Amino acid sequence: MWSANMKPKKVASAPEQLMNPKGFGGFRSDGKEVDSKDDMFNAKGELNAYSVKDAMENIDKFGRLRSKYANKNQSPYTYEDKQRILSYAFETGPEERLKFGAEMVPLILERLDYQGFCRQIFYTHELAQGQINCYEKDINVAALVIQEDGYTVETQVKGDRVFPYEFLVTSMPQVTLSEVYQRQFDIIDRIHNKTLYQIMLKEDRAAMRELYQASTVENSPLYLTGALGKEALENLQLQVERHRLQVEKFIMNRQEFGDLKKAMNAMDFDPMTSRDFLLTGIFGSIWGIDIFVTAGVDERGLENVSVPPGVIFAVTGGRTLGVMPIRINLQVLPADQFVFGKPKYAWLFVEQISMAVLNPRSVAVAIKQTASVPAWLTD
Repeated sequence: MWSANMKPKKVASAPEQLMNPKGFGGFRSDGKEVDSKDDMFNAKGELNAYSVKDAMENIDKFGRLRSKYANKNQSPYTYEDKQRILSYAFETGPEERLKFGAEMVPLILERLDYQGFCRQIFYTHELAQGQINCYEKDINVAALVIQEDGYTVETQVKGDRVFPYEFLVTSMPQVTLSEVYQRQFDIIDRIHNKTLYQIMLKEDRAAMRELYQASTVENSPLYLTGALGKEALENLQLQVERHRLQVEKFIMNRQEFGDLKKAMNAMDFDPMTSRDFLLTGIFGSIWGIDIFVTAGVDERGLENVSVPPGVIFAVTGGRTLGVMPIRINLQVLPADQFVFGKPKYAWLFVEQISMAVLNPRSVAVAIKQTASVPAWLTD
């Protein structure tokens, strides 16, 4: 039973809410005429009524309308009524109705998005404004055994400082207004994501160049005549650990990772890695050392790979390897071309960073004799 003290209850299910005719057009119980613009149901699907009488009359009219059009193909609504019903459904406006009416085509990716890793290799930190980009290298102190009647031999200790070179990494993608409105996906959001991934790739390529150049200062490169195996990894690890250091990561291309998968079985690993390999068929570490794997092929005008095929690195942790100070964190600045008479959106991505391998003993490299070392890695 409906009463004046009760709140209106929902009397229509979700499909019935779309059938929202005008109010009954009569008079309220207080004698005042009902506004002809009133709908039978509000936006929440509740029956609009001022009294029991009004509620019953509205329900009666709604039932007669349903019966009248139940067996007819003709819609009881005008074009304006349908637009209003869609507005209720989306609760926003014409923009959402346009999306609702458009057939969205899924975006087909050419390759998986790149994930950077150089910030997990170096010791990374931010530089304050005006701070000098300077790092102190470790010192060595001699300890001598002398006879009882001898005297203490002094050891002169001197420190060494390194001032890493800073460089900018920038990108300025542009997109025309036509592309924004013609594409059936959010091209602006995709541009921002892809730019970030390419900046990560640029950072990693710079890091690999630093590692490659430092790997031959204190250690000798290993040249492999065949596929990469556990013997080659052990020899590469020994190049670093003979300096009383500890290797934490192997860095290689997907091609060399494939050599390991084809030549090694689960019992070649430590017990925990063997268990994971037997259960899942994949492994991310060997002998407790993490394996970083990259893939990609450089194409004309496109940089896609950070570790070229045939090149394998062994590195220690960041505290014994080197630094990656960040002077300017990655910023995105609007650079629209409208002021130049071009209907283009544009953004300037910029960061200022530096990298330095402060301890060349902490990195070693192995190279397949069949590998082609690219110029960007050696310059």
